[in-house]
Amino acid sequence: MYCSGPKGVVYTERQTSADPPKVVHTILRPRICREIGPTRCAVCCRRRISTNSACWPTGSPVFHVLFNMLLKQPGKYRGHKTMLVLLALMVTFKVQRRSCAEHADTSLLFPGAEGQSEVPPVGPARVNAEVGSLVTLSVLFSVADDAVVKWSMGSLPVVTWKLGSDVPADVADAHSDVLRLERDGSLSLVDVPLSYSHNYTVVFTKSGVADAQAVFELKVYERPLGYPECSVHTTVSNDLQYRCQWPGGAPRPSLAFPSVSNGSVTAGVLNLTLAPSEDLDWKTIVCRAQHPLLESSCNVTARQPVEFLPRVGASVDPDGRIAVTIECLSDAVPDAVVTWLRGGQAITSSNQHQISANTTQLTVRHFNTSEFLRDDFRCICSNPLGNKGRTTRLLGPSISDSSLLPNQEGTAVTLTWEVPPLSLVTGFDVQMRGPALDDTRQRSGEFRSIQVKPGSARSAGVLNLDPKSTYHFRVIPSAGRMAGEPSMQNRIGPGDGLSGAAIAGIAAGIPCGILALLISTALIYLSVSHCKRSGQPRYPVSRAVEKAVASQPDSALPDYNKLQAPSELSLAVPKFVPPPPVRTATTV
Repeated sequence: MYCSGPKGVVYTERQTSADPPKVVHTILRPRICREIGPTRCAVCCRRRISTNSACWPTGSPVFHVLFNMLLKQPGKYRGHKTMLVLLALMVTFKVQRRSCAEHADTSLLFPGAEGQSEVPPVGPARVNAEVGSLVTLSVLFSVADDAVVKWSMGSLPVVTWKLGSDVPADVADAHSDVLRLERDGSLSLVDVPLSYSHNYTVVFTKSGVADAQAVFELKVYERPLGYPECSVHTTVSNDLQYRCQWPGGAPRPSLAFPSVSNGSVTAGVLNLTLAPSEDLDWKTIVCRAQHPLLESSCNVTARQPVEFLPRVGASVDPDGRIAVTIECLSDAVPDAVVTWLRGGQAITSSNQHQISANTTQLTVRHFNTSEFLRDDFRCICSNPLGNKGRTTRLLGPSISDSSLLPNQEGTAVTLTWEVPPLSLVTGFDVQMRGPALDDTRQRSGEFRSIQVKPGSARSAGVLNLDPKSTYHFRVIPSAGRMAGEPSMQNRIGPGDGLSGAAIAGIAAGIPCGILALLISTALIYLSVSHCKRSGQPRYPVSRAVEKAVASQPDSALPDYNKLQAPSELSLAVPKFVPPPPVRTATTV
């Protein structure tokens, strides 16, 4: 074993305890002092000759040979001593540097502590661990003969053991379910509780050498529950209160709003109150959360209410009253508060009007359906950033559309229908016209009720149909005792002639068609007769040509009236004589 000294001076054993170490030789770096006995390096280090000294294991025989050659015959190898020292260091084992001032006496090496969350640096270190994890405080002894290892938690001894002994380690009873000593002297904490955050001291004791020790600082943390949550609420004074919370954890996580103010933190909850403004509308506020085990964040965006459509539902109470529910729900952050009006007058909860706890629903009860159709209902959704309103005029029971879907065999159909959004409907009467579905005798020419559906239904199935028969279906909506207009009729079955509407259309169209035919025939006849009476057709002549003809003498034109033809068919067409050019002038 060799111990380093300052300024490249090599030290050997002191003659007495009061004498300084004897200088043997001075070499270049690395600085090494030779230890002949078991205490030489300890003497060197205990006198604090070098505060940055280090001990080097020298297990290689080649190292001993080269170093002895250098010490015994310095003059012979003066020109080669640098090379010899470097060669000796190259062939030695892996060097593990340590603080000589603390560990040179016992050759005690401290690689560090190993845990599930952090591996600390070499030597005394701080170890962070999570509750319930396995943590090992590792040490390594190069001289272990008859050595005793003692571990203390704070000032309380908890584990004692003689290295290499077959006798189990002596662990304090209060900590036997957590602490466990490894064969190399390392201390492990199994399923470490939160209360085991302490300074752990290991002391290495060996006869003939001074004690050596190292301290590990163990911090055990508890992870917060889940992840941080951000929200924004409306205060009593109509301000915006931003909130960031992350419950649990030991210690409590630190919370902050970096883009605005830090606010106030109480028991893991961060609150920040701001006056409403246009700048805050659709502005995202981020919360940063930090904990020794992890970091996270969350965000929230406040926004004013958006446009919405009211939803209407109706039912019948056990006492026979019609209950109409109007819901006004607008997407807003924080949630919008709804104000209700009927006929321009504010509504409060009463026996007839009931407003839900979150103010988004209004329920009106009355025996008479016409009572709901008399007034307009208005809802206004508002939060600190703005408001949106909507007026609702309720409608009586009605059906907007219906359809029929038969199966492939024609033995069953599914009848579907739609209801206007603001229509009050508490039930439906499904009716059919056609052969009876059972053995009972019923008139097939009239509609009869076959099913009754609640107001929430939008379809009905009919079975046991005869594929060879024709059926007609319709649906009648109702609100309490008030019945609405029936839906359009839907037919299924083979062709049984034209429907009533088609027959009526054809009956009205036949006379019109006959009359149009007679008029067309008369017009054609009159046209033909007129052509026969007029003979040769006359063509119109322009005024310019008429003037030109009138200006010519009569002798220049032949007299066509004196010519007689045996018949119209043999009459020759007169030869056309072009008129002379005529000069025209235009007066402006």
